Amino acid sequence: MKKTLLYLFVLLLAGCKLEAPKEVTVEVMNPITPVKNQGSTQYCWAFSMLAAIETEQFRNGDSVNLPIEPLVEAISNTPNFSPSGRAMGPTFLNLAKQHGLYHEVCDADDYIPLCTNSQLPYGEWVVLDLPDNWEHNRFLNLEADTLLEVVKNAVINHRGICWEGDISERGFSFEKGIARMRFPSGHTSDDHCMAIVGIVHDQKGRQYFVMKNSWGTYNPYGGLMLMSFDYFKRKTIAVVLPKDSLKFRV
Repeated sequence: MKKTLLYLFVLLLAGCKLEAPKEVTVEVMNPITPVKNQGSTQYCWAFSMLAAIETEQFRNGDSVNLPIEPLVEAISNTPNFSPSGRAMGPTFLNLAKQHGLYHEVCDADDYIPLCTNSQLPYGEWVVLDLPDNWEHNRFLNLEADTLLEVVKNAVINHRGICWEGDISERGFSFEKGIARMRFPSGHTSDDHCMAIVGIVHDQKGRQYFVMKNSWGTYNPYGGLMLMSFDYFKRKTIAVVLPKDSLKFRV
């Protein structure tokens, strides 16, 4: 009996092993500039917004590889900026507007911040009580399923999207290039930002967003990652995307 239980336990562990899909079919893949490496900085929010703007420019027929240096200089000239350097997507837009950054490729007023938080009223503008939201920016709160559909539609239409959410789950592995739900912790933390640049599905029909990370190229997908739709629904904090990509008025 003990040997049988041990055998079943080993099979269970094998079935739960985190692996990226062996084969994927691309549904949509938007053009991207080379994957960046934020190094020891906390500027993932900035790299992700720059990647989102680059996607918009590709859509408009213009290829740009935007430098982060103007933003870093603006941060150094901004009193009371978070000492950690951490922030959220809307902070990028605020800095761009205040300092006239990227004025030829980005109009901050063209973007909208969305979130999904079951503890706050859906369909209303809310302030997320998070350390990285030290500016107290407001987000339009949507149900997770609604937000998923909004983002899917935006990707299909080649729009730029900055994602922010939880990467503390055991199902998240940059080394393997995968973010998939395994043993949900029940808590969603605000950890990291990436850009969403495509959609693929595996041999079982499971769909994934293609994420452009900013940790260099040392993983199976050259620095990109596959995030399952289930992981997105459970572990997303917020996204920033173009207003005119929404199918409803705000």
